Amino acid sequence: MKTPEIIRIVIFLILIIIIAVNFFHIRYLQKKIDNVIVLTYEDSTLIAYSPKSYKEPVILFTPDFIDIFNRYKSPFNDGLSFNELIKQYLKNRWADHYGCPRGTKEKKRIHEGIDFFVPENTQVFPLSNYGIVTEVSDDPHHLVKVGCVRPDGRIDSVKIEYGKIVRILYPEGIESVYAHLNEVYVEAGQEVNGDTKVGLTGLTGNIRNSGKASHLHLELRDKNNKSFDPRNRLRFTQASVKNFIEFLEVNK
Repeated sequence: MKTPEIIRIVIFLILIIIIAVNFFHIRYLQKKIDNVIVLTYEDSTLIAYSPKSYKEPVILFTPDFIDIFNRYKSPFNDGLSFNELIKQYLKNRWADHYGCPRGTKEKKRIHEGIDFFVPENTQVFPLSNYGIVTEVSDDPHHLVKVGCVRPDGRIDSVKIEYGKIVRILYPEGIESVYAHLNEVYVEAGQEVNGDTKVGLTGLTGNIRNSGKASHLHLELRDKNNKSFDPRNRLRFTQASVKNFIEFLEVNK
């Protein structure tokens, strides 16, 4: 047999092998796709789809992902529950909680977070096991615009010195803001986990002229950048999508 004929046969055999491997690999992937169910909500109804029914790209979150990454912990990584943090580190329930009055007679506002009076230079960490840093300021005089109300009822805004800050977005879609930091160790756009040291508590911003001791000012904000009471979210730690899926019976 001549060399050219041998080469053609070898090439032909290689092509046959490649086709066979691809065929069985596609069958394998097809079986995996058949085991995937997409849950969505349309017209007031929960609907289960196969990914094959979608023409557009779909992002899937497993129950494990949701249950793990939507569960929040202490910003000091000390294992304390949110209620324990309030009991141990909140000094004045009438002044340091969310919603306590702030501002002046001309521009009334509220305290938009909770103040935890931990020792200065206490390490702070993300509230969840995964997050993305959305904003950082290493400026000890950094200003943040917050809402206020005029005497005639008009809604206005005023800039407040938050000092050095770190803002982190979590998979649930809410963000935490840490203010009055002495040091910042992360950058905007950085991915962080529950063990990432993002900064140190301190005395930057308007805290310097308030007469208050060093503390961590913690805020939670929604997708519209509106603050809400951290107690409304961080006290609850038992949410479970797995528990819901077990009763949904989408495979039956």
